[in-house]
This record gives sequence, C-alpha cells and structure tokens, in this order.
Amino acid sequence: MNSVERLYYALGELAYAVAKADGQINFEERNKLHDIVVKGAKCHNYEFNVSEIIFHILQKENIFNVEDSYRSAMREIKANSKYLTDDMKAEFAAVLDKVARAFNSITKEERELIERFRKDIDEI
Repeated sequence: MNSVERLYYALGELAYAVAKADGQINFEERNKLHDIVVKGAKCHNYEFNVSEIIFHILQKENIFNVEDSYRSAMREIKANSKYLTDDMKAEFAAVLDKVARAFNSITKEERELIERFRKDIDEI
C-alpha cells in the first residue's frame, strides 16, 4: 500500500470504530458502512479500490475493538500525514458524520469519538 492508500485504510478503520461505538455491527450495517465510505471517499482518481480496503477492514471485525481501531487509524494518519490534505481532513470528518447518522440517531459514544477525531486531526 502506498501512503495515500494507507490514509484511506485509516478512514475505513475510523468509520468502523464509529459504527461499532454503539455496539456490534450487523450484516445490514456492514453493507451500509461499506457504501457510505466508498461513496464518501473522493479518491476515485487513485489507482486503488476503496471498496476492497473497507471490505478488508470489516473482515477484522472480531479482532479490533473501538479504541484499538481508533488508535491504529490515527497512527496511520500521523505516519502518512505528509500526504494528508485539508480537503482529505474535511472529507474524513464528513464520512464519519455520515456513518454515525446512518445507524439511528448519533449516540454519545459516536459523538465523542467524532469530536476526538476532529481535535486530533486538527493537530496534525
């Protein structure tokens, strides 16, 4: 994976963490999560498939918990921050908001995770 792919992999992990913040992710939610990230990620000009990245992350569902996913994603973002643009930061935050809104109302845990992301990403 190149650096930009790693950033989008991190987005997938963050989206997974937000979706899982209020409990387990069922089959319908997995499909919806996948669709939201693929449509929300504006990386269509790159030579990789966001769909495959998200599918790979969802296969790890039983391995990662919310905090592990978040920390792993932020480590990846920091390591590849040279390639992180302001547009990507905004895009990533918007995708996380869409994920949280897609599964009923936004829970306290989801809101806290998204606010934490916005704060952490502003510092990069």
